[in-house]
Amino acid sequence: MDTSPKGMGSSGYASAGHGFGTTAPLVWAWVCVLVVPLFFFFSFAAAQGIYAVVGHDPSTGDVPPLWANLAAALPALAIALVPCVAGVVFGRRATRAGHRAGLIPEALAVLLGFGMAVLVFVNL
Repeated sequence: MDTSPKGMGSSGYASAGHGFGTTAPLVWAWVCVLVVPLFFFFSFAAAQGIYAVVGHDPSTGDVPPLWANLAAALPALAIALVPCVAGVVFGRRATRAGHRAGLIPEALAVLLGFGMAVLVFVNL
């Protein structure tokens, strides 16, 4: 015979689907949006490293060939888009869980991801 209140597990804590668990996607969506600048710097460092490995340094005025630009730009873009894609995924999960505020980090993640993609392709 279970005498615990409805929604509470035997440990006295809220069971799955109650409490913090439903706001976790919203929190993660905002965390993903906030770490976008950090991942932008990681992607920049990765691109510069790839340019150094292939022997073309665009900062010296050297115009690298298209293959070198693509070799540096595609991994850099993938790194930069990781938090954007995660922000969209968690924003959608928050919206489905009933938090309309999930649309805000989702829209910001889409705009930031689109902006980074434009920056990468303009610099090719």
